[in-house]
Amino acid sequence: MVAAAQGSYIAGVRPRSIAGIWFRHALVLRHTWLTAMSWYFLEPFVALIAVGIGIGRLVQDVEGIPYAIFLTPGVIAGSAMFHAIFECSWGAFFRIQKGVFETTLTAPVSTRELALGEISWAVTRAIITAVCVGAVAAAIGWIESVYGVGVLLAAALIGVQFGALGLIFAALAPNIHVLSLTFTVVASPLYFFSGAFYPISALPDWVEPIAWAAPLTPAVHLARGFTTGNLEMSHLLAIVYMLVLSAVLIPIAATLLHRRLVK
Repeated sequence: MVAAAQGSYIAGVRPRSIAGIWFRHALVLRHTWLTAMSWYFLEPFVALIAVGIGIGRLVQDVEGIPYAIFLTPGVIAGSAMFHAIFECSWGAFFRIQKGVFETTLTAPVSTRELALGEISWAVTRAIITAVCVGAVAAAIGWIESVYGVGVLLAAALIGVQFGALGLIFAALAPNIHVLSLTFTVVASPLYFFSGAFYPISALPDWVEPIAWAAPLTPAVHLARGFTTGNLEMSHLLAIVYMLVLSAVLIPIAATLLHRRLVK
């Protein structure tokens, strides 16, 4: 009876508990949506227009397509990454410091369910920004393929990977100053070496394998395949790689969060 009241288990977790955490975030967004939308939309929009038009006037074509069209999936993927990792690093860290997570665990919620709930919201944020930026890019004509909607799949996978990665940083960081390195040492380099702004082939030979192994690079490659309609076997391999990486990162995030919260 108690187990039934707390919700049924699927694969060792209760979907109701995970959904409850997601709905809490959704309620917060409902009251702060105007401010949130400026970050979902305005910042990546400015980057898309400024770089796409500015550098696009200097660089005509990249890999046989106009630079703005080449750039668009990179900006979408980068924006999805920053939203996901911010939510689960800075956002989660403050919820740890304020005792929000400890309070949440007094309900029928395990640390594993808490981690999955946080990651599910990171996925939501990644998808929202992908929709916002993608809609503008499509209206301008920088997404030419009908398969462009597939960038939402890329954004979702980015949300899982970087949501889990953000939780790992939040669980390990002793203070906010160390946590700030998440962006300066991890997120920003991943963005600039992901192929978002230029082809990976432009990098030195010894750097290319490292860049391809980074979690954002396959996502940019996948997003570009969808926005240009040029889908190949390499894009399927990118999906598989991101799924495997997610399967590795999620248990690590849940374990470290448990160690941080459960004394």
